[in-house]
Amino acid sequence: MEKKNEIGIIISREGPPTHLKFTFQIAEDKDIKVGEYVEVPAGKYVIIGRITEVKAFNQFFKNPEFVRDHLLKQLPVTARFPVNIGRWRAAEVRIVGMFEEEKIHPPNIAPEPGERVYKADKNILTKLMGLKEDGAFIGTMYGNPEIKVKLDIEKLVRLHIAILGATGTGKSYTVGVLIEELLEHNFPVVVIDPHGEYYTFQYQNDEKEDLERLKELNLNPKTYNVKILSPVYQGTGELTLNFNSLNADAMAEICQLSTVMKDLLYLAMKSLKEKQIETIDPETLLQEVEKIAREWGFARSTQLSLKRRISILKEIGIFGKGLKPEEIVKPRQLTIIDVSEEMEEHIRRIFVGSLLNELFNARKEEKIPPLMVVVEESHRFAPQDEETYSKTIMRKIAREGRKFGIGLCITSQRIVGLDKDVISQCGTKIILRIDSKTDLDYIRPYIDYTTAEDFQRIPYLPTGTAAITGVTAKYPIITQIRPRKTKHLTTIEIRKQINKRKTTTRTINKKEQTKTYLHEFIP
Repeated sequence: MEKKNEIGIIISREGPPTHLKFTFQIAEDKDIKVGEYVEVPAGKYVIIGRITEVKAFNQFFKNPEFVRDHLLKQLPVTARFPVNIGRWRAAEVRIVGMFEEEKIHPPNIAPEPGERVYKADKNILTKLMGLKEDGAFIGTMYGNPEIKVKLDIEKLVRLHIAILGATGTGKSYTVGVLIEELLEHNFPVVVIDPHGEYYTFQYQNDEKEDLERLKELNLNPKTYNVKILSPVYQGTGELTLNFNSLNADAMAEICQLSTVMKDLLYLAMKSLKEKQIETIDPETLLQEVEKIAREWGFARSTQLSLKRRISILKEIGIFGKGLKPEEIVKPRQLTIIDVSEEMEEHIRRIFVGSLLNELFNARKEEKIPPLMVVVEESHRFAPQDEETYSKTIMRKIAREGRKFGIGLCITSQRIVGLDKDVISQCGTKIILRIDSKTDLDYIRPYIDYTTAEDFQRIPYLPTGTAAITGVTAKYPIITQIRPRKTKHLTTIEIRKQINKRKTTTRTINKKEQTKTYLHEFIP
């Protein structure tokens, strides 16, 4: 053990060391932070612990009457007593495990008072955390910057991810880093993008500070293969839904049906299924609705209202040949589904739900490779207090996706509005700063392995720093997120770019409409 790594000595001032915790006095020249890991030699074992609290003491200031007397007389204590000599610091440590060569044991022996304390060895700490040398490089350990936080990529994809944090804490930036790592490991990524902000993966990071930090980490700025698609709506977009792909729930939501109309629709859809009619179009469904309405005695007003709403579906514009998952999902390709165009929210949800369902089914049938689906603003598509088709499909992927190789990454800043069932299925949680007590209380039961001390630190995490917990980290890791290789824009910059792109698109569409008009009327 190198002398320079020594940071203190174990004491028994407020109680003897136990197999679960101990206190050590910090060396005067050492800068020690909460969350750092330390080690103590113990015979054939090496005890590993995590600092949970740092205290500062001074014997000249422990007597309130002594301090009050000096204040009343306006006498500076520092001028009369050698206060620097009476000053010392102590760190509380929670023991997390013991190493015996390559074996990891649970805490079961107590370190001796007087034993030297050292900063945890990099290799031991990496093994303790379960970090992978070939894993997804998310960032560096806060307080131990020499340790690269590399998470098991297979567990990330199979067991899903939740990235949560308040606005302005670096949530989208963290998602960007994760996407880069998934692409580097040959995974396709599909992003549901309600803000049109992920197109910047086509451009290299050119920020001076980021470039310097990337160089320190032996990384280089780069671009990735990006495909941007959007739903056909109001004259824009390329993606359509196949009417036949909608089930009764999706159709009921998009048509905004009453309870009675839903009953009639379900019966009609069930009847068509029993007849083994595989291809259902609006006309076939309308005929079946009329037939079932007569058989079951539904009011004519209910029948007409339902038929009218089904007929209107054809006018929405999002229906056509449908999606081809094989064209959307390709290795090392980022496919952005841009749903930022103005449309009714229930239509947006149906489109997203149908797309996710198509991808899920295609993966079940192994038509596409294993992939990760990122749903930005997940609270909009999987709200806690509202039943939506998109939430139904997200729940299905969260529960069953691990069996078929389709991962789900949810992100949100409105945590209290996000479905609890979806959150609970995410094996890895990446938590950035959360200021709201309501959000903190809401998510507390779902943050695995997090101690009370770790949880209390969440409201104070700096921007760009996250607590990583779950199946990819055996113990919580406070992580400084690494710089992106690709360009990242601020929210204001993104808004300017989106408005510019939309203006250009509308101009092109108007020109195309003019050409069509002239073609039709000029011989």
